[in-house]
Formats: sequence, C-alpha cells, structure tokens
Amino acid sequence: MTQIPTKDKQEVILQATLELLASNGFHGFSMKQLATRAGVATGTIYLYFKDREALIAELHSRIIEAFAEAAFSDHDGSQTLKQRYQRICANIWHFCINNRAITLSKAQFDHLPTDVLRSQRQDAWQQFQPLRDLFAEGRRQKLIKDLPDDVLGSLSFEPYMYMASQQLLGVIKVDQAQLNQIMDASWDAIATGAQQARE
Repeated sequence: MTQIPTKDKQEVILQATLELLASNGFHGFSMKQLATRAGVATGTIYLYFKDREALIAELHSRIIEAFAEAAFSDHDGSQTLKQRYQRICANIWHFCINNRAITLSKAQFDHLPTDVLRSQRQDAWQQFQPLRDLFAEGRRQKLIKDLPDDVLGSLSFEPYMYMASQQLLGVIKVDQAQLNQIMDASWDAIATGAQQARE
C-alpha cells in the first residue's frame, strides 16, 4: 500500500467517499471498501470521522464551500442585477459540468438526515451572501419577485444542477446558445413584469 502523508489522508478519504457516492450511492459501499479506495486502513477513517454520517456531513460541507466559491468567483457588483444573476448561473453550470462526481452525488446528499440538512442549509446561506444580497436588492427595486430566498434559489439553480447531471449522463446536450436561452428563461422565472418591461 502506498504511504500517504498524514496531513493528506483526510482529503484522500473525502475524495474517495465522493467517488463512491457518485458511483454506488450512500448505502452502496462499506467503510472497508472506502478504505481500499482511499488506500488507508479502515481504522484510519475513524481517526478523522467518528462515523459514516460525520464523514458525509463533512464532505457535504466541503462541497457547499467549493460550490459557493465557484459561483461568486468573478462577482462584479457594478453589473446589472440580471448580469450578476446570469454570471452566477453560468458559474454554477460550469462547476457542475467540471465536477462530475459532485454533480452525480447530489441526490445522495438530498437524503441526509433532516437535522443535518437543516443545519447545513443554514450554514450554506452564510456562504451565499452575495446571492442573498442580490435577491434583497431585486426585491427592494421590485425587479425580482417577492419570494423567500429559499424559493428563489430553488427556482434559479436546481434546474442547472439537474440539467448538468443529465448532460454528464449523456441524456441531453446543452450547447452555449442553449445555455444562454436557459439563463434568460431562468431570469424570467424570478423577475417581475417591471424588470421584463425594461428589457
């Protein structure tokens, strides 16, 4: 077995977990299989994570952090609301397409225990503050529908994650022209008639 530096073992375990989740599902692998995939002893996993749930929760937290970082990587507050929104949409699309294992494992995370999902959702919104600010600004200007952030977020970004998973599985093929149309439709889903009348 190849020796892995101690400081890297946690990352290796997390990456192996992600790969197994994407291919086998949450209940489709054992900790022994995970250890084999990660190239560590089974006991080593428990040095970093007290159980499977803690391991999955930590992985989910890391994914949310990476997702948020990608979504706002080139955020420009001087742009119009629609331009900022569509830049975030494009970033999310490319993140999903470029991170196959994360995208294909999303459904597994949706079935985490309710208390874990609730806690991590609250933590996630803290990392998505630029998006909350965008929604708040849009509501103040009556350019975005007066709906809660959770609803606007679901209308906005869940479709991109689903479509990206379908593209990765070879079910659909979205080219740049179609992506532009999808982003326009996505904006229309949350914009008010006042915003649409301006364009």
